[in-house]
Amino acid sequence: MSPVPRVHQFTAVLAGRDAVGQHTAGVDHVLRGLGCEVENFAAVVNPDATLAAHHFTDHDRFPVPDLILYQLSTGSPVGDFVLDHPARLVLNYHNITPAAAFDPWEPAIGAELDMARRQLVRLARRASAAVADSHYNASELRALGLEDIAVAPIIVRPPTRSATSGGGRDPETLLFVGRVAPNKRHEDMIQAVALLRSIRPGVRLDLIGAASSQRYLDALNGLVARLGVGDAVTFHGSVPDDVLDRHYASATVYISASDHEGFCVPLIEAMAAGLPIVARAAAAVPETLGDAGILVDGADHLAMAIALDRVLGDAPLRESMVQAGRQRAADYSIERARAAMAAALSAQLGIS
Repeated sequence: MSPVPRVHQFTAVLAGRDAVGQHTAGVDHVLRGLGCEVENFAAVVNPDATLAAHHFTDHDRFPVPDLILYQLSTGSPVGDFVLDHPARLVLNYHNITPAAAFDPWEPAIGAELDMARRQLVRLARRASAAVADSHYNASELRALGLEDIAVAPIIVRPPTRSATSGGGRDPETLLFVGRVAPNKRHEDMIQAVALLRSIRPGVRLDLIGAASSQRYLDALNGLVARLGVGDAVTFHGSVPDDVLDRHYASATVYISASDHEGFCVPLIEAMAAGLPIVARAAAAVPETLGDAGILVDGADHLAMAIALDRVLGDAPLRESMVQAGRQRAADYSIERARAAMAAALSAQLGIS
């Protein structure tokens, strides 16, 4: 080990607004706070990235690190690069979307995700340790034979005052934040809203997030038309942070039907913003949400519609869920997430 621990952090894509990009910047902050010398590398650095980084192919220009920390959320040439590098490797695992979700819509993306899963197997064998966002993610790594795993939540931006004010909430607006991707199961949310409209004709669903599949988005628009809910369902696409905060501040209930999440940052954002949550009990969602929301089993549109109607119509229930959510969000505050990551990385670096 060098007198000053030298850590090189790698990620496939470094972006300023996605969860992994924010987390990568947060880990850089933690490592520097531990007294480490840090360099960051990526295959793609987006213009909105808040963290300076080098292209991973320029890595040989820098002194050999004591440790490589790989932010693993997809397949990438970066994964092959760190596999072949002799330095000690620690994974920070954010999970990989199952290929089966994309196969019917975007076979090329499905093939990339298959490759990512195969790369994950090799990385788990190669790594000496890992940090996982959730116990759900940790269990995947243990199944691949990796034993030294710490669990530390993702480090994300704290909500702004405008997101947490909630002074002008629309009494029947539902909100979902996330990519328009097949694993997010937008069709289940749309069908639940269509059922709910029979007793709450004013209910609306705002969907925030860029499309990962145009075919899937086209199919969803077709479903909206067939169900006759075009006046109730709005795809807003990707929006700036201030607009996103306004959506969090004006909605009444957060809804999620996703069947695969390794952590699910928008749940934390929604709870911090004072939104009660109705979500599918799948993957890491129950772990992240805890007892602060209502969980619905499976793709049961009627059960989700009933749960939404209950929350919308019961002000005391909503308030109790809001309070429980704020407490749960505090468990994932940026200070606590940084402290958990610092403890996990200190153990790997031998820092007392």
